[in-house]
Amino acid sequence: QQALNRGIAAVKEDAVEMLASYGLAYSLMKFFTGPMSDFKNVGLVFVNSKRDRTKAVLCMVVAGAVAAVFHTLIAYSDLGYYIINKLHHVDESVGSKTRRAFLYLAAFPFMDAMAWTHAGILLKHKYSFLVGCASISDVIAQVVFVAILLHSHLECREPLLIPILSLYMGALVRCTTLCLGYYRNIHDVIPDRSGPEMGGEATIRKMLSFWWPLALILATQRISRPIVNLFVSRDLGGSSAATEAVAILTATYPVGHMPYGWLTEIRAVYPAFDKNNPSNKLVNTNSTVTATHIKKFTFVCMALSLTV
Repeated sequence: QQALNRGIAAVKEDAVEMLASYGLAYSLMKFFTGPMSDFKNVGLVFVNSKRDRTKAVLCMVVAGAVAAVFHTLIAYSDLGYYIINKLHHVDESVGSKTRRAFLYLAAFPFMDAMAWTHAGILLKHKYSFLVGCASISDVIAQVVFVAILLHSHLECREPLLIPILSLYMGALVRCTTLCLGYYRNIHDVIPDRSGPEMGGEATIRKMLSFWWPLALILATQRISRPIVNLFVSRDLGGSSAATEAVAILTATYPVGHMPYGWLTEIRAVYPAFDKNNPSNKLVNTNSTVTATHIKKFTFVCMALSLTV
């Protein structure tokens, strides 16, 4: 996120306004994509066969399409004008740039959903190194493309596309890495259908029933940043000071997220090693990880976080 912000901050004219517009659009987009990242846990728990994987992917295709529709409505309809311009009390220039950036980000939830679904399946089979490599490749691709696009004509024509295209390229690298990892390591190993010994075949209803409470928690967490942006912008009356304050929040918020980001990942450890989970019988491992080991590991992560 810092690299993406750098892509906007490098603009010679209207850098503060661009950064504020991008920050408003990005925080709203993360609110839509946040619940989809928890579908990683659906892949981790429910996907035991090719048929289960097809159902999980179908759910995410529909979710991505719904998110894209909301993005389009906010970009073009009076609803978007009310949410961005009226509620935030921003001026016409910032509002139009924010809604345009939000439209550009419409396809990102779909790509993010596909990546997280396959990340969960890979984690289930203990391919966490591959998942980590995909995430690191995502970051590297974003940084590289920001550097490349800063030397293109986009800086003058459409500066908002610098971080957005870089974000898409990073997501494309991550999604491609995870999908190729699935097809190479897992697709030919898992059965076509889940038998009773693996807990039976998962249904779309089971997946959604398992997913929505987790999605609601993460959506509640992700809505905090748009709310902060809203209060700051309204409190300063949509003036230039409000635009500057939102731009500052955009630049500094990712730094504050660094010490506690591990909390969202630690949830995947227990279900991957739980011996009472029938679906884990599919994985042939001699691991002796227990609940005590996981607790100690969590306390070590917390100590490192507090140190940071």
